[in-house]
Amino acid sequence: MNINEFVNERKEEWEKLERISAKVLRRTGKGLTSNELWELGTLYTAAISDLSTLKSSSVAADLNPDILNYLTGLVIRVHGAIYKKPPIQKRRFLEFFTAGFPRAVRKSLGYVLLSAGLFTFFGVMGFILGLGEPGFIELVVPEQIIEVVQSGKVWFKDIHTVAPLASSALMTHNISVVFLAIAAGITFGAGTAYLMALNGLLLGAVASLCYTHGLSVEFWSFVLPHGSLELSAVIIAGAAGLLLGHALIDPGQYRRADYLAVRGREVGKLALGCVPLLICAGFIEAFFSPSPLPVWLKFLFAGISFMSLVTYLSVVGRSRAE
Repeated sequence: MNINEFVNERKEEWEKLERISAKVLRRTGKGLTSNELWELGTLYTAAISDLSTLKSSSVAADLNPDILNYLTGLVIRVHGAIYKKPPIQKRRFLEFFTAGFPRAVRKSLGYVLLSAGLFTFFGVMGFILGLGEPGFIELVVPEQIIEVVQSGKVWFKDIHTVAPLASSALMTHNISVVFLAIAAGITFGAGTAYLMALNGLLLGAVASLCYTHGLSVEFWSFVLPHGSLELSAVIIAGAAGLLLGHALIDPGQYRRADYLAVRGREVGKLALGCVPLLICAGFIEAFFSPSPLPVWLKFLFAGISFMSLVTYLSVVGRSRAE
């Protein structure tokens, strides 16, 4: 077979490939049928083979360059149609936060409760140990905070004077802590449980330190306004890490890698949903929590924020099957 016969024989399939790929590139109609989807892969693979054959043929020098350019361009266009990442759609973000995220939280409610239980238990333990064992506070609370509280002051009083810078730093720190808690689930959940316990102990120890020096109102009026969102995000992140750990420990009837991939989607939803909570908490912690506004207003804001979050996670996106 000479080069012209080869081109004539293959030209019909190239044109068919071009018609099918054009439907993908235009993104019109109902998309490809199952047969067209199968043909797209088959014809694309054949076109790559044809292009390689033409370029390596000893008689390729006699080939019309327009044909070679056409086939090269066709392969490039089809590659782009197949492997092009779908555009990010605002609708998908809206659907995620109006359905996907709250459903993921409800689906993982058992892990959320376990994470909250760990955090709360060790928070209470930290408070009790802080009251009964002064040396315990020195083990978990930074020395700078201890010195400031012992002088009868709070360490967060002047944060609002550098609010823009503080807000950015707080967001970055909080997001890193949350993603660390999630990633720690790869240790079969032990790392996540440790971080939940450690953060609970730290909060309880600081609360006991402030209580001992008569600064409880100042402390809680600072923590709760942003903590209603921030601590909720930490607990949800803990749930994601425990979920990941459980998937590694007990994959059930599935292969561990397959089950981890399935559960990983839920973990990703929980992780992504925590980000806007932490961004909001960062703004509140920098601008509102340390402000000189009345204490009652801060407590009221904290209560409304927490109840709004609970309502959102409990109600939004709920289907009849739930």
